[in-house]
Amino acid sequence: MKSSVLSIVLACASVPVFGQTIDESSRFIELGIGAGASEGSGDTKGMFTQRLAAEWIVKDNFLSPQLALGVGFQIDNAVGGRYATVVDGKYDYRYTTTVVKHKKDNGHGRPVTTTETRSTRRNGAGLALADVTRDNIDFMPTVSLHGKFVDRFDLYATFGLGFGIMTNSLSNFEPTEIYVPGVGNVGGMEKKTYYDKSTMANGDVWETRYSYNDADHAEWNKKPYKAKAVFACAFYLGARYFINDSWGVNAQFGLVSADVSKKYGNSYNILSVGATYRF
Repeated sequence: MKSSVLSIVLACASVPVFGQTIDESSRFIELGIGAGASEGSGDTKGMFTQRLAAEWIVKDNFLSPQLALGVGFQIDNAVGGRYATVVDGKYDYRYTTTVVKHKKDNGHGRPVTTTETRSTRRNGAGLALADVTRDNIDFMPTVSLHGKFVDRFDLYATFGLGFGIMTNSLSNFEPTEIYVPGVGNVGGMEKKTYYDKSTMANGDVWETRYSYNDADHAEWNKKPYKAKAVFACAFYLGARYFINDSWGVNAQFGLVSADVSKKYGNSYNILSVGATYRF
């Protein structure tokens, strides 16, 4: 295997150079967007990614005139990976019941409408179905091997190691129940909208309304979803095409970045495209 890789490198090194794309004075700043994936709750979801990178060529003519060595730094962010999960929380609040009374006679032969309200307390604990949205950011130094085989093109393979921060945001809470073997359905949270129109014996009409949603007033147990520092890495192939001496476009494919967490599920930046500024 090693001999095969070496043969490929030497073969590429023998290709004539049509124009020097980079040299030891080259510096790059890049911005990019892309796509990735996130594992969570036994499912894999897509993620939108953003990338900021910088690189310096530290050794031109590395092993051959067509190769160069660069070091750099990249920051990757990925948002998405939404999946549903069950969360628990406690609630303690009051809701209002409104009763509108339409009376046929106010005592003087004319109809009259009155409104009465009363406050009711609800408190307890229970479960809700919630959406979890992943937001990852990672930081890592990188090292790259560049190939200058085609005019205006910079081809490279990049490797990086660093750390990431995984953040999970909870939203869209809906009261739910789950079945526990030997116990039955466990829930404890409710939401309800009530309306009733009743005609009294004297002909008066009463309209009663109230609504509540325990999930809208709960304090959720977010401990299992707190931000977590994780190991991050990268290994990908890329290419830059320079439109002029300063500006180019770039694309990366592979493990552009990865955040590794057994607890939360791994996340990957798989493809990134963007712009390069050389200075």
